[in-house]
Amino acid sequence: MIDRRSALLVVSSLAAAAVGCSPPEKVVVDKYFGAVNQQDNQTLTSFSSVSFNKKVDRWEIKGTVAEDKSPAPLPDLVKKVKEAQAAIEQNKKDYMAYFNAHPKEVDQVQELLKKPEAKVPANLQKTSDDWKTFLDKKRDMDRALSQAKANVEREKRNVILSLGPVDNAESLSGDMLNKKIELALTIDGQPKDYVMNLRKYDLKGDTGPRVVSRWIVSGLAPKG
Repeated sequence: MIDRRSALLVVSSLAAAAVGCSPPEKVVVDKYFGAVNQQDNQTLTSFSSVSFNKKVDRWEIKGTVAEDKSPAPLPDLVKKVKEAQAAIEQNKKDYMAYFNAHPKEVDQVQELLKKPEAKVPANLQKTSDDWKTFLDKKRDMDRALSQAKANVEREKRNVILSLGPVDNAESLSGDMLNKKIELALTIDGQPKDYVMNLRKYDLKGDTGPRVVSRWIVSGLAPKG
């Protein structure tokens, strides 16, 4: 016959085993909605890039919807910034060369551009069209560079959320792991299914071991 002490040991062992078998995302989900309900933005922003403005009465993980692994995007995003900068520099060289070849005409066109109502004479029409092309390209390239830099900063934030503070995030390469899980949330007494996006990284630098990372919340939206 099993005595009371042995029974307690068995129960404790089963409980520990149950915790050990819990999916790793359960810790993230519990921490997320715990912080949401307590309106603890400091904790929330330490491992999530998305907020949630509703109190959740209950939550349950229904299962994994999708999993995939792909090359970590940050190195490619950094490359696009450098390419955008190089394109701007090349356009600058091109229009400076054009200006040096047609200084008088370009000066006249620039004066006309200051007056929207002014009509461009026929002898300056080609110069005007050429110069506007350079200006339009510069505007579009500046916009592309701004967006490329924003993409780098957004992805760098995700990397730092997953890895913790690192000084060389842009020099790390490897894989990005994405997982979508389906959740059953009860909000104001009403059940509703949501999909949460989780992300982590498997990265390393040119030398040294791979950097330890954790799952972070990168998206949350109603299912369907």
